[in-house]
Formats: sequence, structure tokens, C-alpha cells
Amino acid sequence: MKKLLSTLLVLTSISSMAATTGNLILSGTVPALLSIEVSPEALASSLPLDTTQTDAKVATVNEKSNSNTGYKVNISSANAGSLVHESVTSSFINYALTYDGSSVDLVNGDEFVFSSASAVDANKDIDISYTGVAHENLIQGDYTDTVTFTISAN
Repeated sequence: MKKLLSTLLVLTSISSMAATTGNLILSGTVPALLSIEVSPEALASSLPLDTTQTDAKVATVNEKSNSNTGYKVNISSANAGSLVHESVTSSFINYALTYDGSSVDLVNGDEFVFSSASAVDANKDIDISYTGVAHENLIQGDYTDTVTFTISAN
């Protein structure tokens, strides 16, 4: 009995010396980043309407995204691709835009999809083309359009 008690004490003392473990979970969160910034060139606000333009740079668009599903950019024109007189809407000049070298459908709006799951900080050029119209064939005043760029996650 004495030997059994002695063995039990040894086993108890060994089990009390056994290692224990604990876990530390480290974690962090990266918030979604989607932003778009349009930086116009001086030409954008003073287009020479009497002079034909071919792929003239009017802006740089900076796109930032860290979406794990990629992102898309939607481009739309308030006047469906026309520079329209400030008060006489029947007087206008049609124009075309390219976005990073790709034609933009300004009549229906356009969507450009980037499916890469990576961090992006990219600059894209916006170029305009139109056929100039002599000033004597246009009504005096300002001719404008608003082009909207929207970025969203896929």
C-alpha cells in the first residue's frame, strides 16, 4: 500500500508539472477604399469650339481601390455627348471621349470593369475629339456638358 501511495504521489506530481497552452489571436481589418478624382486640364474649361480637336487631353482621372473583387467605373454625360448652348438647346456640338484610350459611349453611358483583386492607384487620361464649327455658325454663349465618373466595387 505504501508503494501504491508513493506511485500515486509521483504520478500526481508529474501531471501537475505538465505544460499548458494558451492562444493569442492577432487580427486586423483593412477598410474598403474606393475613390475617384477628376483633375481637369486647362483646355477643358476653354475648348476652342471653332477648331477641330483629335484626342486632346482634357482630364486625368485617378482611381483608387483595394476591393478584393475588383472595381468598375461608370461614365455618363448629362447631354449625351453634346456641348449644349446655355439657353438655346438646339445649338450644340457633338463630341467623343476616350477613357485611357478606349471609346466612351456617352449616349447610353458606359461601364469599364476591372476584375483584379489588388490594390490600385491608377491615373487614366480623358481625351476629347470633335469637329470645330466656325463662330459665325454658332449662337454666342457658353456650350457645356457635365461628365460624371463613378467608381464602385464589383
